[in-house]
Amino acid sequence: MSEKHLQTGDELPAYGGKMRLFAMRFCPYAERSVLVLNAKNLQYDLVYINLDQKPEWIFNFSPKGTVPALEYGQGKAIFDSNIIIVYLDEKYPDVPLQSTDPLRRAEDKMLVEKFAGAQSAYYTAAFNAPALRPDMVETYHKGLEMLQKEIENRGTKYIHGNEPGLVDYTIWPFLERFLALPLLGKNEFAIEKTKYEVLTNYIEAMKNVPAVKSYCLAPETHAKYIESRAKGNPDYNMLDTSAVCCMRPRKKKE
Repeated sequence: MSEKHLQTGDELPAYGGKMRLFAMRFCPYAERSVLVLNAKNLQYDLVYINLDQKPEWIFNFSPKGTVPALEYGQGKAIFDSNIIIVYLDEKYPDVPLQSTDPLRRAEDKMLVEKFAGAQSAYYTAAFNAPALRPDMVETYHKGLEMLQKEIENRGTKYIHGNEPGLVDYTIWPFLERFLALPLLGKNEFAIEKTKYEVLTNYIEAMKNVPAVKSYCLAPETHAKYIESRAKGNPDYNMLDTSAVCCMRPRKKKE
């Protein structure tokens, strides 16, 4: 599949009969949906979108032209990563990714919400460095410490349990990108093993989860994209096959 991002004037590819995810290759929110589709072994097509020069037809699937958007039937779509991943988990329950315990599901949602401060600090560090303040770095590390403590308290390999779940696939895309910050000279954002041993072990475990391994990008690749975007000219089509951890596994079922 081509990594080309379609833009203004490009035609909408013909519908192939499978679910279709409209995404941007470097978007962490779109990645959440990809990971859940992969984890559930679902058949789907990916259509990448240039978010600076959006094709006109993307607004038929996402009113604000944002990604991800999931076309679940020809011309029928839902948008927003949190809506999409919960829909997929409920629609295709054979590989359940949420706890059956309502309290644990609530705790997972609160964990994601509490981690949002670290995500916000990442965006400032990556794309608006002049606005970065010391308290943002502090917020970032508080988020990491909170996440590490939660993993310790749960006593499981993944946040969800002995297998990764929706909460892991929701948080992972940001952890993947956090690893690029030291390569951009932001050493204060490094996730040092001496301080974050449990968290770094978790990161290494997540890298080897098949659903993640088939889509994740190396920190060097994220750093290259971040640099291009920070300069005002995001290089959406920079990837070749060597940049991907491994090829996406063949999907097994509708």
